[in-house]
Amino acid sequence: MKDFFENFGKRFGETAEMVTNKAGEMIEIQRVKSQIRDLARENAVDMMELGKAVYERYKSGEELDDSTAQICDSIKEREKEIEKYERKIAVLKGSAACVKCGRMVSEDMAYCPYCGEKMEARDMEEATEEYAEKVKEKAADVAEAMADKAEETAKKIGEAAQKAAYKTEEVLEKAADK
Repeated sequence: MKDFFENFGKRFGETAEMVTNKAGEMIEIQRVKSQIRDLARENAVDMMELGKAVYERYKSGEELDDSTAQICDSIKEREKEIEKYERKIAVLKGSAACVKCGRMVSEDMAYCPYCGEKMEARDMEEATEEYAEKVKEKAADVAEAMADKAEETAKKIGEAAQKAAYKTEEVLEKAADK
């Protein structure tokens, strides 16, 4: 029995040393990966700056080759979509577009601060119903996202438990063999 514990202690020490070495290797790998990510981010920033310069040339009317012009057209379309979504956010926050200048103005303002146009008052019941519908949609989105996260987490926990059970079984078999 004494031999068993001595061998077990020796194996345990070897395993601990091996784990320590592997941990050191993993730390070094993560450090190198971090350096790679930093360099890739710097490249992405430079590419973005290059792209901005080309797009500014496009907006100023400069002639570009067909493939570059197509990319710039796509960017222009996405900018329009972004503006549409920003307006949607403003409406969700309680703003409305001025009928004269089109800028977003808080719904409780009587006049547009940009052009002076009188703002139309909205029916309170209609505004309340819109708000309730928006809240309902947002709650459904949040509930769906939470359900997805819970499912993902449960799956990860199950996988981790399965791995732990397998490792425990391996250790027990090795101990039994000794």
